[in-house]
Amino acid sequence: RLAALDRRIGEKDREAVVKATGGLDLSDLAARLLDAIDPDALAINVPKEASELERAKDAVKEQAAMLFDDHKVRTLLKDVKAASDIRIDTISVDAVVSSGWDEGKASDIVARFTKFLEEKQDELIALQILYHRPYADKRLTYEAVDELRDALRRPPWLLEPVDIWRAYKRLASEKVRGNPAGTLADIVMLVRYAMGEAESLEPLTPLVAGRFNLWLGREEKAGRTYSDEQRAWLLAIRDHLAVNIEIRTEDIMDAPEFAGRGGMIKARGLFGSRLPALLDELTEVLVA
Repeated sequence: RLAALDRRIGEKDREAVVKATGGLDLSDLAARLLDAIDPDALAINVPKEASELERAKDAVKEQAAMLFDDHKVRTLLKDVKAASDIRIDTISVDAVVSSGWDEGKASDIVARFTKFLEEKQDELIALQILYHRPYADKRLTYEAVDELRDALRRPPWLLEPVDIWRAYKRLASEKVRGNPAGTLADIVMLVRYAMGEAESLEPLTPLVAGRFNLWLGREEKAGRTYSDEQRAWLLAIRDHLAVNIEIRTEDIMDAPEFAGRGGMIKARGLFGSRLPALLDELTEVLVA
């Protein structure tokens, strides 16, 4: 079953297993268990003396099973298995039970999301930041929000951001504007709305666009003007932040929207030594 599960899981789950087991993936775990009961493998790995044979066999089996004594490993394997069992049925013919979302289902999703936030707010880095914990990092990162999304998707929560958004819209449509964009930024907006920091739930993109225009206005009043090419770059930075929450100098080098414009060499040519401070300022103004 471990070997079969290894063929179904994604790369992130595989990496989580390897980390939890100290370097072994599911196929490695399966192989160790099989070797512990395989006569041919035992013939190679255990002593030939009859007096030591049974004791050696027991030791091999105990070593193979030792990792499963770890509660964290067992829990992770169960969670990975449960997540892999979720399947989308594309064969059966659907029967329309009701149009739109059932209010009870929407209430259940919101309740699960609320409980998730209560239980995980001190555990996950992104939630520590969003809940303004004094020990939290200063800024959200792509990795932190991605970790939050993965945690939402794992049992027992099994929550998708788009479903949480729709649930809120079903229960309080007057407070929900627009549809989710399917990006990490959606999760940030959901958390801020759930914790009462935002009075309405809406995609980050239009908010970022408005903040960007205000920032440009302040720049002009301060006597800092930008050429058309610089503005095009600033717009690309704005759009990147609206989707990814953060921007780093590595993104200027690697992200397609910047690499196609000339990458870091071009950006430094346009903004000079101010580039790092500019990225930091835009992050603070637009998405912090």
